[in-house]
Amino acid sequence: MRDKYLYFGLNAAGTEAFENHTAQTLQLTTGFVNPIPVGTDYLANGGAKVTVTYNANHTYGTAYAGMTGEIDITAGCTIHAASALITIATEAADPVYGWTKSSTGSENDLDVTQLKPYDAGDGYVYNSRYLTGVSVAGATTTALHFQGKTGDVGATHDLDTITVTHGSAKNKEFIQELTDVIADDNKVKGMVVVRDDMRDINLSAQNASVIASVEQTATAS
Repeated sequence: MRDKYLYFGLNAAGTEAFENHTAQTLQLTTGFVNPIPVGTDYLANGGAKVTVTYNANHTYGTAYAGMTGEIDITAGCTIHAASALITIATEAADPVYGWTKSSTGSENDLDVTQLKPYDAGDGYVYNSRYLTGVSVAGATTTALHFQGKTGDVGATHDLDTITVTHGSAKNKEFIQELTDVIADDNKVKGMVVVRDDMRDINLSAQNASVIASVEQTATAS
């Protein structure tokens, strides 16, 4: 049985809304944990996305033809290397990925949403070989107990406990799915996402819905 690396993403995505916006730029401030990641590649590398609510008075590049609702316009955006100011290319400047705001501010509603972790505690990875036990913590929660390792949440403890919230009375199903992943050498290798709150990804859409907590438990050596 090969080692599997189990990923737990603990924090929800940072978001910042720009409603009734009148500029072609977006300044990130309070919606993201400080220090806000900067660097010209932050958006290009998938660190966050920029979306706009469709309005007939916007002008869109050809890449967005026929789209309505929330439209991802990240491809037409750049971010300043130091100030976290996002600039959106106009449709005139970028006929494919550009977007031009309406002259009426109330018609411009945009959002910036974090897609990748960067703050301390956003995520943890445990090697499956250090999973020492699993216990039912409640009707909707299952506790996964790992041998504490340097760099994990319980770096100075002997035991780290990850508590996963899932569908009611689905403890057995969740445990079975997790152990199947750990034991499967044919189809599963490398890192497995058990739960990622930021991207809303589950090991199973039915059984694991959200990580409830990360607990540090000290035990006698």
